[in-house]
Amino acid sequence: MTERIVVGAALVDGGRLLAARRSAPAELAGRWELPGGKVEAGETPEAALVRELREELGVAAEPGERVPGQWPLRAPFVLQVWTARLRPGSAAPQPLEDHDELRWLTPARVWDVPWLDQDVPAVEQVLAHLGLQAGTPANGTEPG
Repeated sequence: MTERIVVGAALVDGGRLLAARRSAPAELAGRWELPGGKVEAGETPEAALVRELREELGVAAEPGERVPGQWPLRAPFVLQVWTARLRPGSAAPQPLEDHDELRWLTPARVWDVPWLDQDVPAVEQVLAHLGLQAGTPANGTEPG
């Protein structure tokens, strides 16, 4: 079976990372993820990222660089993450599709939300890739 790519957006603004809380499907509801979705046939991952951010958040985004690594999801899907930023003049992100809340997280607060299990290593890699220092995953306490 050929693996299918799911793109995740490390949407960064002022050193903060955008997290989206799932509202569907039921087994994922209430957990947080990097926004994004499946790459369609004939679409580049970067084009899918722009499309998914428009559909899910109502924003005009610009893809940046791919974050090294990929993470297994439910077969045959794998998660690949790209950095992204809002285009000048873009609307503010809104939870339009499959999400009910968005939150801009500073590196110190990035682990304050319960990320989907498969997104945890991706978020760790994003922070490392961007050179952002974060607290410790999943313990909910601030360092220091």
